[in-house]
Amino acid sequence: MPALQIRDLPQGIYDALKLRAEREHRSLAQQATVAIEEHLRLIPGGTVRERALTEEEECQARIAKRKALFAEIDAAPKIDIPDDFPTPAEIVRELRDSR
Repeated sequence: MPALQIRDLPQGIYDALKLRAEREHRSLAQQATVAIEEHLRLIPGGTVRERALTEEEECQARIAKRKALFAEIDAAPKIDIPDDFPTPAEIVRELRDSR
């Protein structure tokens, strides 16, 4: 797979890309690839779209993606949590106290 190196990237662009990567739970390289794909209107994998999606089409695509994700979550096996299981706050406190 080809590689790309960007020299003299302005600090503001780097900081914005890094922040977006953190919000999206991606690496900096992954976020840069996504940003380039979105800008060039590419389909992941490098295929050029025949035409740019309208805002409505993009919105509907995001909704469909979320619905598929929720369906996958709903299909996952359910886990019974015991009544005496610690709360998230108790787990965090225990981890902090163990340091």
